[in-house]
Amino acid sequence: MTSTAPPDELHPLRHVLSGASPAEWELAAYFEGLGNPTRLRILSRLAQVKEARVSDVALLLGISQPRMSWHLRLLRRARIVVTKREGREVFCRLDRDSIAASLQRFAALLGGETEVRADAVAPVGAADAVNQPLPSSGRERTLPEVI
Repeated sequence: MTSTAPPDELHPLRHVLSGASPAEWELAAYFEGLGNPTRLRILSRLAQVKEARVSDVALLLGISQPRMSWHLRLLRRARIVVTKREGREVFCRLDRDSIAASLQRFAALLGGETEVRADAVAPVGAADAVNQPLPSSGRERTLPEVI
């Protein structure tokens, strides 16, 4: 079986099985973008506003500028965030259409027929749900129980 190379803009960070489709590469990059608490905090902040200065988000969250740039690179690669430059300032915002498309592809992968609309993805003001603790069952879970 031959290996399917990822699209040029998606450089995998981990070794994967050969034969992955471009849609699988895109979903892997999407979930990798979501796979860090700091990036989730960035997304939570961006969900509250239409657009924000990168330096303001970094300052608000207590993230150094180089670290913020690194996280944004992964979020751009995952097509979750888009950035634009105006002079020396860089602004970022959620790419709601792309997020909706990724969720649609994920639902299709799981065999679901759920339609996901861009306006239903992370509505402004509902972003604090990211910071809410998960409900507890009354006892601490261990890793084998989660799997």
